[in-house]
Amino acid sequence: MHATLITQPKLRLITSQSAHFPEGNRAAFQALESHLKSLKGRKFYGLVYETDDRMDYHAGLVPDNEIEERRFAALGFPITEIEAGRCARLKLLDWTSKIDQIGPSFGAMMDQFDIDPSRPQMEYYRSLSELHLLLPVTKESH
Repeated sequence: MHATLITQPKLRLITSQSAHFPEGNRAAFQALESHLKSLKGRKFYGLVYETDDRMDYHAGLVPDNEIEERRFAALGFPITEIEAGRCARLKLLDWTSKIDQIGPSFGAMMDQFDIDPSRPQMEYYRSLSELHLLLPVTKESH
């Protein structure tokens, strides 16, 4: 595993919460996708908020513009902002055949870096073949 440190810019996302992690994650993405004419060029994220007793997962979409953001908000989709900050990034190629490696990969990064609990763990779906796992880390992590 070779994670690199990056500075993740601030994100503003249209979100849809998974009814149950992880079984409901796909449905959360489909709820967003069903309101789009095309998925081409769109940026999707998965957000994981972890507490002592559970994990909450939210599918996230970067809006194309304010009009689209307002349209989704009117449909009842929350707008979520995530502060910028340092993240450990691990690229997972051919990720659709390695879904079972996502959790253990986050776990390995957690063993290596100091986590910033004020921001969620993130999955950035760069393409159908490339997934970036983003673990928010403290400024002291290196």
